[in-house]
Amino acid sequence: MGKCLRKDNNISDLPQNIIEKILTKIPIRDAVKTSILSPKWRYQWTAMTLLVFDEIPDGSLDDQKAAEIRLANFVTQFLLLHDGPIHKFKVTTSYLRMSTDIDQWLRAISRKDIEELSLGGNWICINSIPTPSHLFSCQGLTRLKLCKFVVKPPLKFQGFPCLKYLNLIHCTVSREVIENLISGCPLLEEFKFQNMDELVLSVRAPNMKHLIVDGNFRDVYLEYIPLLVSLSIIFFKTWEDGILVKVPLTYDSVKFIELGGINFEDMNAVLYALNLILKSPNIEELQISEASKNVHRKAAGLDFWEKQCPSDFTFKHLKVVKMTEVSREHEIEFLKFVLGRSPVLQMMNVSPPDSCRGRMSMVNKVLSLGKAFPNVEIKFLDP
Repeated sequence: MGKCLRKDNNISDLPQNIIEKILTKIPIRDAVKTSILSPKWRYQWTAMTLLVFDEIPDGSLDDQKAAEIRLANFVTQFLLLHDGPIHKFKVTTSYLRMSTDIDQWLRAISRKDIEELSLGGNWICINSIPTPSHLFSCQGLTRLKLCKFVVKPPLKFQGFPCLKYLNLIHCTVSREVIENLISGCPLLEEFKFQNMDELVLSVRAPNMKHLIVDGNFRDVYLEYIPLLVSLSIIFFKTWEDGILVKVPLTYDSVKFIELGGINFEDMNAVLYALNLILKSPNIEELQISEASKNVHRKAAGLDFWEKQCPSDFTFKHLKVVKMTEVSREHEIEFLKFVLGRSPVLQMMNVSPPDSCRGRMSMVNKVLSLGKAFPNVEIKFLDP
């Protein structure tokens, strides 16, 4: 009996901040079970501020569906008994698409000083659902992630005044809504957008530092992002005439650029790449991946880069280049152009596509280019 009492005292004597840290490090169902440890622990879980519900096991579709129903019921009961603020709320389950509980959850957490909200599931297997109206009442949000929602704020919605990080994964959203949403978040620093619709995207965000767009776009217009540090643009479809040629400002703060889905034989694609490079004079790292399909409307010549780029242009600060899917002469010519225009370049990482018949020929050509630049370390990566 004395031993049990001493154990209870040891657990009960833990500082409050240690108890809170322990609860955040274990699955949330186990956190509820800690109520049996001692009287002091009985209601500790009801005051947790970081709530993560994503414990869906692997198994058959029926097993997962049953597990997700149990999870939804558990979330509802948990929130009914919860007492105090909630700073983070994350639910990862496709059951959201069938549950009427989600609006009830958001109604509850919108009154609890919520700062971080993440909602979504298996985007491949589910249809989009309307965004619950109570989401737009969470005015203290600093981070928001949504997967497979139809984003349509109410007419009176003015934005999220505290939001710094926004991640939309395969959400259905109109151009007007996305532009109003960005402009209504004056503190927004990072925007990630994975899009499957052919959307025209215009970005105007005075405090944005990181922009990642991935998917199908008819146009991406970098209208005004003066503090931009890193930019990642990855495209799935063929670049259309005039797409992405508009880069209206010089971005002195940009240090990192990633371009995916670039077809170096497509005039539209390489024109944008060139335009973006010329408007980012302080870039330090450049990553480019070749398009898997090489359909194009207007061909670019092998001499495009030397012919179109100003003769006095150099990458004054470029130190690292990574290029994947390198297999043809057009990509080799681009590497040659970069090597010749990068006085402080330190490393170039190159990899061929998975099925590259001329792998050794490509390797030899890149190595022959590198002989003239002994200060540059050239590495070949596995595809």
